[in-house]
Amino acid sequence: MASTERKNVIFIGMTQNGKSSLIQQILRYAGEEELSRTVGIGQGNFSQTQVCSSYDVDVPLKTHRLRQIEGPEGEEDKNGSYITPGDDFSFDDVDEYKLGQDVEDSGDRLPLRLIDTPGLSDSGNASASSKSGMRVVDERHKLRILLSLQKIERVHAICFVVRRDTNFGGDFQDLVRRMVSLLTFSVRSTAWNLQYHILHTNIDVDDRASGVCESRQRAFDQFGPGGATHHFVDNTPDRDYPLDVYFANTALSGLFASLAQCGSAPVSFTNLYYPKSPEHTCNDQALISAAQQAMTHLSAIVDTGKKRIAALQNDVKRHTDSAQLNQVRVTDYENKINALDCDTLVVIDGEEGWTERNHAGGGWRLFSFSTSVPIAKVEKSHDADGNWELESQDETSYHIILQPDWLCKSYGKITLYGTMKEFHKAELATLRTQLGPVRARVQEHTAQLTKAKSEIALAESQNAKATALIDALKRDVSTIRDSGRSISLSQSQKLVKFFTVDSPLSAARAYNLQSIVPWTVPPLNKIARKVIKGMTMQKRVRDAKERIDACEKAYKTRSVYVGIAQGISVVMAQLKNPPAGVAKLRAAIAALELWDGVMDKAGKLPNGEGRLEGLKGFVGKMRSYVAGRDSFPAFTGSTSTSSKKSGVGSGLSEEELREEIMTFAAAAEEFAEAMLQGSASAFRDLQRANWEERATRLTASLMEMEAGLPLGVYASMRRAVTTTTTKGAEEEPPALAVLAELKDVGELGELALDD
Repeated sequence: MASTERKNVIFIGMTQNGKSSLIQQILRYAGEEELSRTVGIGQGNFSQTQVCSSYDVDVPLKTHRLRQIEGPEGEEDKNGSYITPGDDFSFDDVDEYKLGQDVEDSGDRLPLRLIDTPGLSDSGNASASSKSGMRVVDERHKLRILLSLQKIERVHAICFVVRRDTNFGGDFQDLVRRMVSLLTFSVRSTAWNLQYHILHTNIDVDDRASGVCESRQRAFDQFGPGGATHHFVDNTPDRDYPLDVYFANTALSGLFASLAQCGSAPVSFTNLYYPKSPEHTCNDQALISAAQQAMTHLSAIVDTGKKRIAALQNDVKRHTDSAQLNQVRVTDYENKINALDCDTLVVIDGEEGWTERNHAGGGWRLFSFSTSVPIAKVEKSHDADGNWELESQDETSYHIILQPDWLCKSYGKITLYGTMKEFHKAELATLRTQLGPVRARVQEHTAQLTKAKSEIALAESQNAKATALIDALKRDVSTIRDSGRSISLSQSQKLVKFFTVDSPLSAARAYNLQSIVPWTVPPLNKIARKVIKGMTMQKRVRDAKERIDACEKAYKTRSVYVGIAQGISVVMAQLKNPPAGVAKLRAAIAALELWDGVMDKAGKLPNGEGRLEGLKGFVGKMRSYVAGRDSFPAFTGSTSTSSKKSGVGSGLSEEELREEIMTFAAAAEEFAEAMLQGSASAFRDLQRANWEERATRLTASLMEMEAGLPLGVYASMRRAVTTTTTKGAEEEPPALAVLAELKDVGELGELALDD
């Protein structure tokens, strides 16, 4: 009876154990010759299958019989009959028989979906796991197997393909247990429904006769999944050898009969789990250790912060009390000053008295005052028998005469007033002098108070951040511990791929816990170097600007060189008539003397020192001639090599001298231009690099990182991870290397790598 349900059969096996060739054999058995050619067969120790592939096929259910065509002498009567290899058919005598095979097709078809998975224990693990024991290639294959499961609704059978010569040692047993664990966790709720089939490949007729099949089945059952059904298959039979073909087809027929009876285990994406390897557990412990060290560091920061806050609060109280006390004194001084610093009139001097006028004459009285305080007001009073006369006044003096009437006696009174502030001027000055320091102390204590409060706010903010980080790290540790022995694909669909790289960095990313091991931040020493370099480059920019200025000045000196050449030309023009050209010669000498200002640059020019010395000698001779101490220097005659080497001399002609000087001037101009252009180019490069902005940005990034995660905490995390990586690895792979390795993972189905 034909089955209508297509059964999903997953083939799992080590690299080069015949998994893909067995699938090819099944497809050929079903008559799918063209489809069988699409199955890749690996070479050497590398798996050809790097992604999960599926093949839908309807397998015919057949019965295979071995028929005796011609037997040994004495058994002619059995020719044409069917035989069953066993006690009555000795494998030792098989060469004496001529055998044939009859195939009976039942007409029923078994719909299968053959899911071919990447080969496990791929030799690619060697390079990928050079720093630890994690078999990262196998981990990626595990993930791909899970991804193939998420695309189907039910699993009917798991076929472990094991080659005849595979050693059932510890590594193989560990691999089988890991794969059983993978499948058990993957369909966790209905794991007991999974049916395992162990397909032993490369089993030939001799193996069947020698008892190899029974011994390998017993050995595998000691560590393999319980209740597994064993099948012994020759996946590459000799088609010219009927007995090989018979056993190969019989093994496949038996496999199909078993698969036809298989139940199924439902698969739900929410029930798919990625089991952790022991190396994953080591990485988990590294992350937990890093988080715990960070929490210890942060707790110390919080404790230090609390002590700092307590000390600052004492400072606040002290500065508050001092500020208040001094403010009381300030108020007292200000009240006194305000009371005295006003225009209220006060008596500053005065006088009263009688005077009498009689026959003897006289009788007037002088009222005279000289004060230290400016006089603001004068009050005068007298009786009816007298008059005030000759009054005079300036800022600090007052004079007036009281003149009584004839033979009368008169009384007078003078009162002088000044302002309060002038009267108490000295006292006010003293009060203000005393007020200044007191007010300064108030300001000082107020400033210290403000600073202490600001530092308290900062310390409280830092403590709050540290406490929040501690709480976050506690949650992170709980997340790692709560994950147990496996990770749910539905909860970590985009991140589970990071488990396929052996690094605490990658493990932290897999849990989405980059806070434990910062992922994108480069090591601190690199940040520090960049910041320092950026700040250093700011100085280089300033130095370059100064160099530009200096080179621009040097560039301007080329006009001096040209002027000298022109001056020499004037000298040469006057050589034939020296007396008439004395004035011009003096001007030429003045031009030549400009050399003194560029002496320091002569050595940098081509052959500059020698040429300059020659010209200096010529200038000296010109001076002597103008001063009447020497004859006019001669420039005619032969131009020997020796004279040319010695610079300018009497052996040079006028044209040669002019050529020499013009060459020198051209070299000077070229040198100045090169200096200027070179500096300008360097400066433009610096401007393009924009180091000032980059230094500012790096510094800001450093501060932001410090605000989010104290540098000491970050360093302690990295140390913890570095010293606790799996199996004694010296250090975790750098973040960039991890990313590069992740990109090498390749296609991961629905969990495609993010950019």
